[in-house]
Amino acid sequence: MAYTLILGPMKSGKSLELIARVAPYQFANKKVVFVQPIKNVRDGTVSSRAGVGAKSIKVKSLSEVSSHFDVIGIDEVHMFDESDYKIVRRWVKDGKELVVSGLDLDYRTKMIPIIVRLLELKPDKIINKQAVCDICKKYNAIYGQILKNGEPILEGLPAVVPEDGTYEYEVRCRSCHIAK
Repeated sequence: MAYTLILGPMKSGKSLELIARVAPYQFANKKVVFVQPIKNVRDGTVSSRAGVGAKSIKVKSLSEVSSHFDVIGIDEVHMFDESDYKIVRRWVKDGKELVVSGLDLDYRTKMIPIIVRLLELKPDKIINKQAVCDICKKYNAIYGQILKNGEPILEGLPAVVPEDGTYEYEVRCRSCHIAK
């Protein structure tokens, strides 16, 4: 079996890629589950901004997910606690087919701790996604920018800030991103 990690900024198609890689297993009579964190308040299912979705279960921790599945698709993995990498490690050792997607960097351009741990597990495949920059409109955006009343926030927030309407979110390229 394989372990695939899909990383990139918001609006880069990570969830679409996740669904596209996991859904075919349903037609192969495999036991498939899509998982996302309860912290993800934007969606009730794994869903892409392109309009494609998949029914999922929401959990606080990956330890709540039964291991009675052949294929596990994890969306928004960056919202899980760093210690949840141990569950992913066990699933990899158990030969589960894993496709995992999430942000790699926080709004300060720092690597999110669970992502560091997932990379240490040496995925069989790493897919790095890019998005269209909200400022210059080039297809080279790799950073997320959090704004409040149109002004970039450069510090003071937790590494993971759920999309609950409090802040505005943009994706930006290296040239357009504003850092501290």
